[in-house]
Amino acid sequence: MLARTRALFALTALVLIASCTGSADHAGVGERSVTIGYLAPLSGPDAALGESARHGAELAEEIVNEAIPSIDLPLSRGRGLPHLDGAGIRIRFADTAGDPDRGPAAVDHLVRDSHAKALVGAYQSAVTLTASAHAEEMRVPFVNGDSSAASLTERNLNWFFRTGPTDVTLGQMLFSLLKEKQNTGTATERIAVIHSDDRYGRDGDALISRLAAQSGRNVVRDVTIPVDSTDLNAQVQQLQSAQPDVVFALAYTNSARRLIDALKSRGYDPPALLAFGAGFTDPKFVKTHGEAAAGLCSRAAWSPDLAQRVPTARAVFDRYRRRFNAPMDDVAARAFTAVMTVAQAIDKAASAEPGRIRAALATLQIPGRDTIMPWDGIRFDENHQNTGARGTVEQLINGRYHVVYPNDVAKTSVRWPLKKARE
Repeated sequence: MLARTRALFALTALVLIASCTGSADHAGVGERSVTIGYLAPLSGPDAALGESARHGAELAEEIVNEAIPSIDLPLSRGRGLPHLDGAGIRIRFADTAGDPDRGPAAVDHLVRDSHAKALVGAYQSAVTLTASAHAEEMRVPFVNGDSSAASLTERNLNWFFRTGPTDVTLGQMLFSLLKEKQNTGTATERIAVIHSDDRYGRDGDALISRLAAQSGRNVVRDVTIPVDSTDLNAQVQQLQSAQPDVVFALAYTNSARRLIDALKSRGYDPPALLAFGAGFTDPKFVKTHGEAAAGLCSRAAWSPDLAQRVPTARAVFDRYRRRFNAPMDDVAARAFTAVMTVAQAIDKAASAEPGRIRAALATLQIPGRDTIMPWDGIRFDENHQNTGARGTVEQLINGRYHVVYPNDVAKTSVRWPLKKARE
């Protein structure tokens, strides 16, 4: 059994080596550079989101390595890392295909073969779980920007950090919206949940149940999406029969599409459909199902709407769009922020030694004005969770997501019930 396990690990590593790529070196930065390994689903059903993450990371690399005074961010004004003699950063990517079993092999390859001194990734919470555990064993700092399962920063790990908000923060934002709607006479007491059968889905489901109980609401139906499901009509029938006021959905891209297809097939419009990001924010989902999913609300850590309010965020957004011929989305913004955080930690440490980078991360303090995010900033607590991360609620209207909550940053008011967004 041990021999077979080692053989499988070796085979996975070989596949990863074939799929690992690096971004182009930038002119103006000497050959000396610090390698940052990035794990992302560059193939498989979530490849579009992985590509967004890759682009966000590559833009951060460019901004650190080039002198771009028009962008008012730390490390953007000169070439490279000033406290490391102008050394640049080099991003090396490993494709996880969204498979938790590939996480450890990706870490192993990036550290041993690509000589990464710090790691970033890996989008899916289940992949981040396995990858960060292996990084802990290898004593290499691992910074996550886009996995939201709260349990990830509840494992007492010394080398794992998260810049983005957890499901707790984002869930509380959604329940705050429910409270506001209830105060205006809208029914929000009966809740149904449909979720993926993985770490992200199960953790989110448990959180929703806890927040519902704390707010005096009832979960009237809990539906799990089978891993091998190709049709969700039976699951939607279960939701419909419970007659909920609100349906929460946690799913990656393929299941998100199937859920909307099943809702349309059965002619069922729940009063409200609130998503926990993931597949519902995939650009491919928005392109193929944006019209059918009109009125869907989703939590987000960043939005193009917010970028237009802040000159620095707008400058980064515009540069991203020019380079990649696409608007910067939530996943790209999180990846960008995570890489910029690692780069600032390396610069603060004035060293490429992983232990010193980890120590710099633990004491790093980045004010909100020095990020592109609508956060209070980046500062890690004793569990290495960023205490400054915040969230917003977006709604899919006319094929695009727009911020609808909190009210002080909303571009438009939320349209409720769901079908009102289609009028």
